[in-house]
Amino acid sequence: MKIKRIILIMGFLSSVFGFGQNNNLIELTAKQDAEEGWQDLVFSITEKEKLDNGFWSLTCKAKYENQIVGLKINIADGIPAGIVNEEIDNTSFKPNGVEIHSIGKESDKLIEVISKFYGQPKTLKFTSEKLTFTAFPLNKENAVLENGRFHFKLFFDENDERNLYAEIFLNPDLKNGTVELNEKNEEYRSNIVKLLSKNK
Repeated sequence: MKIKRIILIMGFLSSVFGFGQNNNLIELTAKQDAEEGWQDLVFSITEKEKLDNGFWSLTCKAKYENQIVGLKINIADGIPAGIVNEEIDNTSFKPNGVEIHSIGKESDKLIEVISKFYGQPKTLKFTSEKLTFTAFPLNKENAVLENGRFHFKLFFDENDERNLYAEIFLNPDLKNGTVELNEKNEEYRSNIVKLLSKNK
């Protein structure tokens, strides 16, 4: 009876004070290099699930100025190597290979932070739209994600049909429980904020 009561108390404290997994979150800017000037972001994987469609669903969160930011990233598993015999294999592009979803208030906070980092007008709402990206694997082996760290370049609106063309790097590391979203080029900052925002 005492043990059950302790468990209930700990659960209550966890929900009220944020004890538990949120205490172990990485700092959003932990991988940034001031000299390089890139606004690279890193997240802890707080939940992961292998979906029936062959994707890994990763809930990604981080700490920033005593708040929690985050998003959900779904990645196709087993994308073939994009670098074969030291050359780029143009057959390895994976249309709709990555999806980004909101997880609610943590995502709203994230787009607010990103808009600040990127020097764009302040945005307070993350899009509720499912965003799909073409993924190109910058790997020399098939990306069986649970085996370690992999690198992808993501393309959004590659035909520029929505005037939102953008590129960004995605580096998931399921073994160590992190995901990085790294800048490709500053010229894409405006479009990245727009595509991640509720009001485009």
